Amino acid sequence: MTEWRDQPTRQRLTVGFVVLGLLIVLGATARCSRSGPLASKHVETLRVGVGRVAVAAAQSGLRQLTGNQTLEGLINFNEDGRPRPWLAENWSIAEDGLTITLQLRANARFHDDTPVTASLVAKALQKNLPDIMGSAFEDVERVEAIDDMRVRVQLRRPSQFLIEALDAPIQNLDRDHSGTGPFMASASISQSELRANPNYYLGRPIIDRIDLTPYPSVRAAWADLLRGNVDMLYEVTADGLDSLKGSSSVSVFSFLRHYQYAITFGTNAPALESVEVRRELNAAIDRAAVVRVALGGHGIPSTGPIPSQHWALDTEAPKLAFDGSVAKKLVPKHLHFTCLVPADSVYERIALVVKQQLAAASVDMRVEEATQEQILQAAKSKKFDAVLVDSVSGPNLFRVYRQFYSKVSFNPKPRSSPAIDAALDRIRYAGSDAEYRAAVTTFQQAIVSDPPALFIAWDERARAVSRRFDIPLPENGRDILATLRLWRPATVQQLASRN
Repeated sequence: MTEWRDQPTRQRLTVGFVVLGLLIVLGATARCSRSGPLASKHVETLRVGVGRVAVAAAQSGLRQLTGNQTLEGLINFNEDGRPRPWLAENWSIAEDGLTITLQLRANARFHDDTPVTASLVAKALQKNLPDIMGSAFEDVERVEAIDDMRVRVQLRRPSQFLIEALDAPIQNLDRDHSGTGPFMASASISQSELRANPNYYLGRPIIDRIDLTPYPSVRAAWADLLRGNVDMLYEVTADGLDSLKGSSSVSVFSFLRHYQYAITFGTNAPALESVEVRRELNAAIDRAAVVRVALGGHGIPSTGPIPSQHWALDTEAPKLAFDGSVAKKLVPKHLHFTCLVPADSVYERIALVVKQQLAAASVDMRVEEATQEQILQAAKSKKFDAVLVDSVSGPNLFRVYRQFYSKVSFNPKPRSSPAIDAALDRIRYAGSDAEYRAAVTTFQQAIVSDPPALFIAWDERARAVSRRFDIPLPENGRDILATLRLWRPATVQQLASRN
């Protein structure tokens, strides 16, 4: 301070201008740095609005989102049903097909900071696989840790469904059932907050925190997204897809769900007992028209229970399709039955279009609105004619097996048949890709010959995200949530180009 006061005035002014110049330069540099992503500081929050979708409450959507981001299986699946590594870095199958060895990722840790070891993974599989696999678990002889990083599954006979069941979440049963995903659930009861997993084996997420807010409806969540009060709408149904696409501040990313709408026939419904009647009902449905009218074009017509993009579904395999000549056989039968329909606009529109199409064949399908609890009760008691559902049926065929195999519990359980069970067993025990494809064709034939349900359409949904986030697109049209750990704030230049 003494030296500063003793400087001549000119020198003091010169130094002042230099300091001022440096401040201007530093300020400009700071502004330039702020125009880029802020991700390196890991301070970004993603605010997600979860509206009530279909028969599920908003809390169900919260649980699903939380589970998908906090829990992982050993294996994941591509959209075509082919397996790929996840928590397991790789796996090998012995030549006789009886031994499967899984190599775990060396740097994976549970959220409680416990290393993911073979002994903990084997313990989780021993506990969960019997419930997950149902009767297929009889193929498993034992699950054991070979060393710290390798798990061995010994089979009594080769089974395709063991690999397909390994997408089941792995948790640390010795601690707090924590998972290994890129985000960690909040310890609060509401589970309304996720935090970035700092030790995630593929790298710490760029987004530091996800705040989850339930809404009574998708429309209410959508309104808050447009106001800027949330950054993402978790799920957009066919009702809102076209409306949201006009917003300049929101990007909409569509994806095909692994669920399809179907009317499951009750096992104790006299009017639907006849195989011929159930075939004719499927022939009476113009599925493309249902997608166009009821879903606004946001879906794919069903040809059976197997996803159309599945690698083993041959283009020449038998498929369910609209056939007006077959549907005419229903006219003299004057059939009538009741279909339980969830209280939701999308379900109601589907039921209305199907009802109108069946009416053209002199079939009276009475639509009865029902709550989720009423539908579950009817399914458990098996006291229903038919029920409109959207059941998970992909991306792998183990999920189809769980739904249609007679010895596996499922609600509502469709009708089964010896031919369907035998075809699913052929898929289960296929020894090669060629045998697997042939078994899938046999299964499709069994479904077409003796349909347990009226298969309608695969559902398209979307995520709506504020354009202030840069979203890396996943491959093959997958759900963008697959890349959530890589999302980052958009740069000023990106925002300007989008506007």
